[in-house]
Amino acid sequence: MNAVSVAKAAAIALVSAVALYSLPAGAEVEGECSKAVGTFLTKNDLDNKGRAGTSRSLLVLTNGGHALRFDSDQRAATLDSRSFGDSAGTWRCDGINDDGTVRLTVSTLDFTYPNAEGDPGQIARIDATGTYSPATETMKLDAKLAFLPMDSDAQEASALAEAASTISVRFTGQRVKLPKTP
Repeated sequence: MNAVSVAKAAAIALVSAVALYSLPAGAEVEGECSKAVGTFLTKNDLDNKGRAGTSRSLLVLTNGGHALRFDSDQRAATLDSRSFGDSAGTWRCDGINDDGTVRLTVSTLDFTYPNAEGDPGQIARIDATGTYSPATETMKLDAKLAFLPMDSDAQEASALAEAASTISVRFTGQRVKLPKTP
C-alpha cells in the first residue's frame, strides 16, 4: 500500500472514529461546564521515559463535546520519526469545583504515517484529564499518548491500557481571544 492509499485509509478511519466517539446527536455541553468551550493555545511537554520534547498546539473544545487538536510538531515528531495528522475526538465535563474550575476529560485519535525507514502507520491516542479555570482562562491537562496498530479498536476504553507503552504529556494552555474592536 503506498503512502497516498494509507493517507486516504487514515482519513476514512478518522471520520469513522469521530462518529463513534461523538456525543449523541443533540447532546450539548451546558451550564458552568460550557465555560471550557473554546480554542486554547497549548504548550505540550512530553516525557518518554526520560526522553523529553515540547511542541505547541491548538486545542478546540466545542459545545457539542468534540475535541480537535492541531500540533506544531506534525512533521518533525519530537519523540517519533514519523509525521502525523491532526487529532479529533471528544471531551466531557467531569464536574465543577467550588471555585468554578471545570474538571474535564479529553480523548483524541490521529494517525502516524509510514516513513522511509519502514515504520508502519499507526493510530495515536491521547487521553487527558485536568482543569480549566474560567477566572484565569487557563487549562492544565495531564495525558497519556499511545501508538496502536492500524487494525486496533483504538476507540475502546481499554485501548490505552493495552498499548505496549505510553508517553506522558502535560498540556498547559491559554484561551485564544479575539482582539479588541478598533
